[in-house]
Amino acid sequence: MTQNNVKILISCHKPSDVLRTEVFQPIQVGCSGKHELFPDMLHDNEGENISAKNPMYCELTAQYWAWKNLDLDYYGFCHYRRYFNLSQKEYTEDSYGNILESYLDDQTTQKYCLNDNRVRELVKQYDVIVTERKDLRNMPEHYTSTRQHYQNAPKLHMKDYDLMLQIIDEKYPQYSDAAHQFAEGSVSCFCNMYILRKDLFFKYCEWMFAVLDEFCKRTDMKRYSTEALRTPGHLSERLFNIYLIDLLKKHPELRVKEVQCVAILNTDPQEIELKPAFQKNSIPVVFAANDAFAPVFATCFRSLLDHVNSQYRYDVVLIESNLTKDNKRKLLSMMHGIDNVSLRFYDPGRLIHGYDLKANAHISVETYYRFLIQSILPDYDKVLYLDCDTIINADVADLYDTDVDGYMLAAARDPDFLGQINGANKYTRKYCMDTFHMKNPYHYFQAGILLFNEKEMRRAHSIDEWLTYASHPYQYNDQDVLNLYCEGRVKYIGMEWNMITDCNHERVRNVIAFAPDDVQKEYQSARATPKIIHYAGFMKPWYCPTEDYGQAFWDTARRTPFYEVLVYNMAQRMIDHAAPHTTPRKDESLHLKVINTVMPIGTKRREVLDGLYVKLSVRNK
Repeated sequence: MTQNNVKILISCHKPSDVLRTEVFQPIQVGCSGKHELFPDMLHDNEGENISAKNPMYCELTAQYWAWKNLDLDYYGFCHYRRYFNLSQKEYTEDSYGNILESYLDDQTTQKYCLNDNRVRELVKQYDVIVTERKDLRNMPEHYTSTRQHYQNAPKLHMKDYDLMLQIIDEKYPQYSDAAHQFAEGSVSCFCNMYILRKDLFFKYCEWMFAVLDEFCKRTDMKRYSTEALRTPGHLSERLFNIYLIDLLKKHPELRVKEVQCVAILNTDPQEIELKPAFQKNSIPVVFAANDAFAPVFATCFRSLLDHVNSQYRYDVVLIESNLTKDNKRKLLSMMHGIDNVSLRFYDPGRLIHGYDLKANAHISVETYYRFLIQSILPDYDKVLYLDCDTIINADVADLYDTDVDGYMLAAARDPDFLGQINGANKYTRKYCMDTFHMKNPYHYFQAGILLFNEKEMRRAHSIDEWLTYASHPYQYNDQDVLNLYCEGRVKYIGMEWNMITDCNHERVRNVIAFAPDDVQKEYQSARATPKIIHYAGFMKPWYCPTEDYGQAFWDTARRTPFYEVLVYNMAQRMIDHAAPHTTPRKDESLHLKVINTVMPIGTKRREVLDGLYVKLSVRNK
């Protein structure tokens, strides 16, 4: 039996992660008049085409191009962010009938059998492959008909749907029964995704494009919104359903397969590895944060900028999740006039896809990103990692200069943990004995400030191994993993490089006071001249400005573009804290006294806070 000639064109209007095989071929749509053509793609403005109509016709310009320029046995279409589930397994869908996947990676393509052999196998068995038809009554809005569904689209016009039906009744009455059956029915397939045998595809195109051409002749869309201008594209989804109803009614012998739709949530392309930002004298410094933590990172970053040395180049990478474009812009603006610092952003989602990384109320998933550094920055053998909840009082180049040859990393001992196992917390001591099997837990280090010897980290374990270890439910998450798997190969630095604050003004007397004498003395010495202040713990100065070393944080925060955001967030936290109570509690009165001191009544800063407080109070009524 001869092998069927089949292509599935993947419509793209921006650079994206897409499949590229002999069968799956990306095509850039809307190329007409554009100067930037994406490489390694087909383009809808070549040969006979309607590329210029892409603002109205959307992905139909790819279908038209295939109709006029390709000679195939089967024609298939999907989108850069929507694919078919071609596997033999059914997967859980969201309320709108989509399987949701974070990324289009090898794991995803294997899971859904998105490969050439599977496509060729299916087209031997079926004439028509479409996305599953869904009942609108089962969706969140519970629409009773496809007509009602269209009528409730906020930016579309019902008269256009009615005109489409009118055109069919007038010019193509053979489709009228199917058209009205579809309009009054509640079942539909979506997204213009299908694979059709050649004769069926050509017949569909001849009819569908003719209906849309007539529609455009009769409709004045000059004042339509951007979305309403896409009406021909929206109508085509309905036209495909009408065509399918008519086709199957007249040709019940056709072999039809319905498959699930897989929606890819993150499609922007990204380099897996970052090259050094500078050619020489480069000091790589890595942070990790999500968008909510951007104001805190900005404060830390400001303190780093305050202490850079002109003889060095600082290659700063923020491994981030969901950081907004606006926050990225604000962060980059902080480097105005500073030529020896680079700030880049890296989304690690692809690297951690599929791993079960534990988070809790005080530890976010971002804490595990430090394990990814060895892969993200492969050209660096030594990398400095800093937690964002820090204020830097010295040039980090001095810390980076630490010799870590023969070690996996350099770090400071953790006086909090050592106090716990030395009597402050019997459960932590029991944890060390029963679960966390360090040979000597008194060697435990605090992992918020680390100088990685990445050459040795790579030799010891792969990214997969590190993340697999991190998936275990350790008490202190990734910090425990690093202590356990790096034990015996740690160079200890002074606590002044990682001076953890007196969290909630209770850590020193209730925990560190139990630590061995030499640890207590080292900690007290570090408090006198901290090179890096680390607000490790559940209480932070951006929650309460009277926290230990809180003044250092706020003095720095005032010189960032996020100062008002930090004040707003603190005010919101105070309101949420006070909401259940009818009278102020003692600690809330203290907060007010602090605010009166830090932001006296009558000052511009206090006016900003008062305005935010009023807005939040109204919102919470």
